[in-house]
Amino acid sequence: MLDMVDGMWSYVFTESERRRLRRWLETGEEDATTRMLFVGVRRNLNALRADLSLMLEVARELRSRGRFTGRSTLPRRLSSTLRRAVSASTQRLRGPST
Repeated sequence: MLDMVDGMWSYVFTESERRRLRRWLETGEEDATTRMLFVGVRRNLNALRADLSLMLEVARELRSRGRFTGRSTLPRRLSSTLRRAVSASTQRLRGPST
């Protein structure tokens, strides 16, 4: 199952599916659910491989441009304090709203 977070897939398999597939790799144990996972792997492998290749290429380029770690952000508490201060300043400059 694919889960989307902020427009980006965050995982391919659930933790339960990972355990099931690891158990199959280690012991050969399978059931109907495991076989359905095999169907999903076979159906989606080419598209996932291409997407993963693209993701890795983008990650390499981000690293080469010094952007892999992302932008620094303010701690949430400080960020909300600054937003309130900016809002108060803006209100003082504009005057009372009508």
